[in-house]
Amino acid sequence: MPGLSNELELLAWTHRSQSPIIYASASDADVDGSTVRVEMIPRSFWDEDPRFLDTFTAAQREGIRRLFGEASFSASEKYVCALRGTTSTLIFARGFQVNGPACAVKSVEALTAATKEEDLADAFAWFESLLTEQDAHDTLQSIRHRAISVHGCTSSQSSIPVTTRALNAEVAYMMMYTLRLAFDIRLTGLRSATHLNGREGVIRGQDPTDTERWTARLDDGTCVSVKAANFVHERRGDYRRLSS
Repeated sequence: MPGLSNELELLAWTHRSQSPIIYASASDADVDGSTVRVEMIPRSFWDEDPRFLDTFTAAQREGIRRLFGEASFSASEKYVCALRGTTSTLIFARGFQVNGPACAVKSVEALTAATKEEDLADAFAWFESLLTEQDAHDTLQSIRHRAISVHGCTSSQSSIPVTTRALNAEVAYMMMYTLRLAFDIRLTGLRSATHLNGREGVIRGQDPTDTERWTARLDDGTCVSVKAANFVHERRGDYRRLSS
Protein backbone atom coordinates (compact mmCIF):
# COMPACT_ATOMS: atom_id res chain seq x y z
CA MET A 1 0.00 0.00 0.00
CA PRO A 2 1.75 3.20 -1.18
CA GLY A 3 3.00 5.29 1.71
CA LEU A 4 1.72 3.07 4.53
CA SER A 5 5.09 1.69 5.65
CA ASN A 6 6.54 5.23 5.62
CA GLU A 7 3.60 6.51 7.68
CA LEU A 8 4.13 3.71 10.23
CA GLU A 9 7.85 4.33 10.44
CA LEU A 10 7.49 8.09 10.91
CA LEU A 11 4.90 7.58 13.62
CA ALA A 12 7.29 5.23 15.42
CA TRP A 13 10.23 7.62 15.02
CA THR A 14 8.31 10.68 16.22
CA HIS A 15 7.04 8.89 19.35
CA ARG A 16 10.00 6.56 19.97
CA SER A 17 10.54 7.93 23.50
CA GLN A 18 7.15 6.45 24.47
CA SER A 19 8.02 2.86 23.46
CA PRO A 20 4.95 2.69 21.23
CA ILE A 21 3.21 -0.07 19.37
CA ILE A 22 2.42 1.21 15.88
CA TYR A 23 -0.91 -0.41 15.17
CA ALA A 24 -2.55 -0.70 11.76
CA SER A 25 -5.85 -2.48 11.29
CA ALA A 26 -8.08 -3.14 8.30
CA SER A 27 -10.56 -5.58 6.89
CA ASP A 28 -9.02 -8.49 4.97
CA ALA A 29 -11.36 -7.50 2.15
CA ASP A 30 -9.74 -4.06 1.86
CA VAL A 31 -8.15 -3.76 -1.60
CA ASP A 32 -7.24 -0.08 -1.79
CA GLY A 33 -6.29 0.83 1.78
CA SER A 34 -9.37 2.96 2.34
CA THR A 35 -10.26 1.24 5.63
CA VAL A 36 -6.78 1.07 7.14
CA ARG A 37 -6.64 2.76 10.53
CA VAL A 38 -3.24 3.66 12.01
CA GLU A 39 -2.63 4.36 15.71
CA MET A 40 0.28 5.07 18.00
CA ILE A 41 -0.21 3.21 21.30
CA PRO A 42 2.37 4.22 23.95
CA ARG A 43 3.68 1.69 26.43
CA SER A 44 1.78 3.37 29.26
CA PHE A 45 -1.39 2.06 27.54
CA TRP A 46 -0.49 -1.21 25.84
CA ASP A 47 1.51 -2.49 28.79
CA GLU A 48 -0.51 -1.23 31.75
CA ASP A 49 -4.08 -0.38 30.82
CA PRO A 50 -6.45 -3.40 31.15
CA ARG A 51 -8.67 -1.98 28.41
CA PHE A 52 -6.04 -2.96 25.86
CA LEU A 53 -6.69 -6.62 26.54
CA ASP A 54 -9.54 -5.98 24.09
CA THR A 55 -6.89 -5.17 21.46
CA PHE A 56 -4.02 -7.48 22.45
CA THR A 57 -4.32 -10.70 24.44
CA ALA A 58 -2.21 -11.20 27.53
CA ALA A 59 0.03 -13.55 25.51
CA GLN A 60 0.46 -10.98 22.74
CA ARG A 61 1.35 -8.27 25.22
CA GLU A 62 3.93 -10.53 26.82
CA GLY A 63 5.38 -11.18 23.35
CA ILE A 64 5.59 -7.42 22.77
CA ARG A 65 7.40 -6.97 26.09
CA ARG A 66 9.95 -9.58 24.97
CA LEU A 67 10.53 -7.68 21.71
CA PHE A 68 11.24 -4.48 23.62
CA GLY A 69 13.37 -6.38 26.12
CA GLU A 70 15.74 -7.98 23.60
CA ALA A 71 19.37 -6.93 24.02
CA SER A 72 19.49 -5.91 20.35
CA PHE A 73 16.47 -3.60 20.61
CA SER A 74 17.18 0.13 20.52
CA ALA A 75 14.42 2.73 20.13
CA SER A 76 16.67 4.73 17.80
CA GLU A 77 17.19 1.72 15.54
CA LYS A 78 14.01 -0.39 15.72
CA TYR A 79 10.29 -0.11 16.36
CA VAL A 80 7.46 -2.55 17.05
CA CYS A 81 4.53 -2.79 14.69
CA ALA A 82 1.24 -4.72 14.83
CA LEU A 83 -0.79 -5.34 11.67
CA ARG A 84 -4.30 -6.69 12.15
CA GLY A 85 -6.72 -8.09 9.61
CA THR A 86 -10.08 -9.70 10.21
CA THR A 87 -8.70 -13.06 11.33
CA SER A 88 -5.09 -12.55 12.42
CA THR A 89 -2.59 -10.15 13.96
CA LEU A 90 1.08 -9.96 12.96
CA ILE A 91 3.43 -8.42 15.54
CA PHE A 92 7.08 -7.78 14.70
CA ALA A 93 10.07 -5.49 15.21
CA ARG A 94 11.41 -3.62 12.19
CA GLY A 95 14.53 -1.50 11.71
CA PHE A 96 14.35 2.15 10.70
CA GLN A 97 15.43 2.65 7.10
CA VAL A 98 18.77 4.31 6.37
CA ASN A 99 18.00 7.57 4.52
CA GLY A 100 14.33 6.69 4.91
CA PRO A 101 11.31 8.81 5.84
CA ALA A 102 12.78 10.16 9.09
CA CYS A 103 15.75 11.53 7.15
CA ALA A 104 13.43 12.92 4.47
CA VAL A 105 11.11 14.84 6.79
CA LYS A 106 14.10 16.34 8.59
CA SER A 107 15.21 17.65 5.21
CA VAL A 108 11.69 18.80 4.33
CA GLU A 109 11.42 20.78 7.56
CA ALA A 110 14.83 22.38 6.95
CA LEU A 111 13.95 23.28 3.36
CA THR A 112 10.69 24.92 4.33
CA ALA A 113 12.12 26.81 7.31
CA ALA A 114 14.96 28.60 5.52
CA THR A 115 16.79 28.99 2.19
CA LYS A 116 20.21 27.56 2.93
CA GLU A 117 22.22 26.06 0.08
CA GLU A 118 23.29 23.12 2.24
CA ASP A 119 19.65 22.12 2.82
CA LEU A 120 18.99 21.87 -0.92
CA ALA A 121 22.26 19.96 -1.35
CA ASP A 122 21.10 17.51 1.35
CA ALA A 123 17.79 17.04 -0.52
CA PHE A 124 19.69 16.28 -3.75
CA ALA A 125 21.84 13.74 -1.88
CA TRP A 126 18.68 12.12 -0.47
CA PHE A 127 17.19 11.61 -3.95
CA GLU A 128 20.49 10.10 -5.12
CA SER A 129 20.58 7.70 -2.16
CA LEU A 130 16.96 6.55 -2.47
CA LEU A 131 16.23 6.39 -6.20
CA THR A 132 17.84 4.43 -8.99
CA GLU A 133 20.65 6.24 -10.77
CA GLN A 134 18.43 7.08 -13.77
CA ASP A 135 15.44 8.17 -11.69
CA ALA A 136 17.65 10.34 -9.48
CA HIS A 137 19.24 11.93 -12.55
CA ASP A 138 15.84 12.66 -14.10
CA THR A 139 14.45 14.09 -10.85
CA LEU A 140 17.43 16.37 -10.21
CA GLN A 141 17.50 17.59 -13.80
CA SER A 142 13.80 18.37 -13.53
CA ILE A 143 14.47 20.43 -10.39
CA ARG A 144 17.34 22.27 -12.08
CA HIS A 145 15.18 22.96 -15.14
CA ARG A 146 12.38 24.37 -12.96
CA ALA A 147 14.89 26.47 -11.03
CA ILE A 148 15.89 28.14 -14.31
CA SER A 149 12.61 28.25 -16.23
CA VAL A 150 10.18 28.94 -13.37
CA HIS A 151 12.22 30.54 -10.61
CA GLY A 152 14.76 32.52 -12.65
CA CYS A 153 17.85 30.82 -11.28
CA THR A 154 20.98 31.30 -13.41
CA SER A 155 22.92 28.28 -12.06
CA SER A 156 24.21 25.69 -14.51
CA GLN A 157 22.32 22.45 -15.14
CA SER A 158 25.02 20.48 -13.30
CA SER A 159 25.08 22.39 -10.01
CA ILE A 160 22.90 22.93 -6.97
CA PRO A 161 20.48 25.77 -7.87
CA VAL A 162 20.34 29.02 -5.96
CA THR A 163 17.69 28.47 -3.33
CA THR A 164 14.43 30.38 -3.07
CA ARG A 165 11.50 29.76 -0.77
CA ALA A 166 9.30 28.72 -3.71
CA LEU A 167 11.88 26.30 -5.14
CA ASN A 168 12.48 24.79 -1.72
CA ALA A 169 8.73 24.26 -1.28
CA GLU A 170 8.58 22.40 -4.58
CA VAL A 171 11.56 20.19 -3.71
CA ALA A 172 10.07 19.46 -0.27
CA TYR A 173 6.81 18.41 -1.91
CA MET A 174 8.68 16.17 -4.38
CA MET A 175 10.42 14.42 -1.48
CA MET A 176 7.13 13.79 0.28
CA TYR A 177 5.49 12.60 -2.93
CA THR A 178 8.36 10.17 -3.50
CA LEU A 179 7.45 8.63 -0.12
CA ARG A 180 3.71 8.86 -0.93
CA LEU A 181 3.16 11.06 2.10
CA ALA A 182 0.77 14.02 2.33
CA PHE A 183 2.28 17.51 2.03
CA ASP A 184 0.19 19.88 4.15
CA ILE A 185 0.19 23.55 3.16
CA ARG A 186 -1.28 26.94 4.03
CA LEU A 187 -2.07 29.45 1.29
CA THR A 188 -0.45 32.86 1.53
CA GLY A 189 0.23 35.96 -0.52
CA LEU A 190 -2.66 35.53 -2.95
CA ARG A 191 -3.72 38.84 -4.49
CA SER A 192 -6.59 37.95 -6.81
CA ALA A 193 -8.14 35.50 -4.34
CA THR A 194 -7.29 37.06 -1.01
CA HIS A 195 -10.19 35.26 0.66
CA LEU A 196 -8.21 32.04 0.32
CA ASN A 197 -5.16 33.29 2.24
CA GLY A 198 -4.77 31.30 5.45
CA ARG A 199 -6.75 28.33 4.14
CA GLU A 200 -5.12 24.92 4.64
CA GLY A 201 -5.00 21.76 2.56
CA VAL A 202 -2.65 19.39 0.73
CA ILE A 203 -0.78 19.59 -2.56
CA ARG A 204 -2.14 17.01 -5.00
CA GLY A 205 0.39 17.44 -7.80
CA GLN A 206 1.34 19.68 -10.67
CA ASP A 207 -1.46 21.53 -12.46
CA PRO A 208 -1.80 19.61 -15.76
CA THR A 209 -2.72 22.84 -17.58
CA ASP A 210 0.07 25.07 -16.24
CA THR A 211 3.54 23.75 -15.37
CA GLU A 212 4.24 26.76 -13.12
CA ARG A 213 1.33 25.91 -10.83
CA TRP A 214 0.31 23.21 -8.38
CA THR A 215 -3.09 21.81 -7.51
CA ALA A 216 -4.04 22.14 -3.85
CA ARG A 217 -7.05 20.43 -2.31
CA LEU A 218 -8.30 22.50 0.59
CA ASP A 219 -9.80 21.01 3.72
CA ASP A 220 -13.34 21.69 2.51
CA GLY A 221 -12.70 19.72 -0.69
CA THR A 222 -12.19 22.75 -2.93
CA CYS A 223 -9.35 22.42 -5.46
CA VAL A 224 -7.33 25.50 -6.44
CA SER A 225 -4.33 26.12 -8.70
CA VAL A 226 -1.48 28.07 -7.09
CA LYS A 227 2.17 28.90 -7.60
CA ALA A 228 4.74 27.61 -5.14
CA ALA A 229 5.26 31.18 -3.94
CA ASN A 230 1.70 31.09 -2.62
CA PHE A 231 1.89 28.12 -0.27
CA VAL A 232 3.98 27.26 2.75
CA HIS A 233 4.41 23.86 4.33
CA GLU A 234 2.26 23.59 7.45
CA ARG A 235 2.83 20.44 9.44
CA ARG A 236 -0.41 19.36 11.07
CA GLY A 237 0.15 16.56 13.56
CA ASP A 238 1.79 13.31 12.49
CA TYR A 239 2.80 12.73 8.90
CA ARG A 240 0.39 10.45 7.03
CA ARG A 241 0.15 8.66 3.71
CA LEU A 242 -1.51 10.22 0.69
CA SER A 243 -5.22 9.62 0.52
CA SER A 244 -6.77 8.43 -2.72
